[in-house]
Amino acid sequence: MLGVFRERRFSPKRVREDAAILGLTGERIRREGFVVQLLQPREIMQALSPGFTFAMCEGPRYLRALERWEALGYPVFNHPMATRNCHRWRMLRLLAGTGVHVPRFLLLETSKEVRAPFDYKKGVWIKRWDLQSTRRDDVRIFYSRASLNKAIRELRSRNVRLAILEEHIPGDLIKFYSVRGSGWFHCLRIHQEEARGYSFSPEEIHGTGQEAAGKLGLDIYGADLVVTEEKHYLIDINSWPSFAACREEAAQQIASFLVERYEQTGLRPER
Repeated sequence: MLGVFRERRFSPKRVREDAAILGLTGERIRREGFVVQLLQPREIMQALSPGFTFAMCEGPRYLRALERWEALGYPVFNHPMATRNCHRWRMLRLLAGTGVHVPRFLLLETSKEVRAPFDYKKGVWIKRWDLQSTRRDDVRIFYSRASLNKAIRELRSRNVRLAILEEHIPGDLIKFYSVRGSGWFHCLRIHQEEARGYSFSPEEIHGTGQEAAGKLGLDIYGADLVVTEEKHYLIDINSWPSFAACREEAAQQIASFLVERYEQTGLRPER
């Protein structure tokens, strides 16, 4: 099996954590008697031959390479298209109008100014339209139209051509992790000054995660969700997060999932 690390630029302040979950997953798979080789993304371009792959990389060049491997019959988890579907605009577009609630959002060209009405007392998030985050100011909240327009111009100066504007949902932030179809689920409430202490059903949140992952094609994922008094809203969903809050448990669950999928392929294992 081949494991592929995430590019450093897509791991702002999480390089060690992201590397740790991939390394630990590879170690668990080796305990099952499999040969596992862990690669940096650039190394897959020189790989002598493809293989069953579990990958955290996100760059378009490497995702295209993995898609070519899939076309040759070598499974990749998460699927490259599923990783692309976690890019914000794709995610929101695919989930809007489904049973998964998402905040009200707007896609805006950074060459234009905000004219749409938002409740600035609650706050409006600005996020780059494609990747989850490459630096801290890729995701910020503002409470006036003037400051929001200034942030849009800053994105334009960085050659980010589109931005997502998203209404702020006051409520309690829940972070959760899962492997689709495994039954395993881990969630925790994130400490916030504005937390209301709303009650929530872990089973209901797990169901939301499974539905969202199914729409996006994800198998290994983590997500952020805001619970309000009336409902909950999915804020972000990530392909192969660091699983920092439950790394040991997650690595075992992911490894078991991958070994099971490998055995279903009929590929000849290297042991």
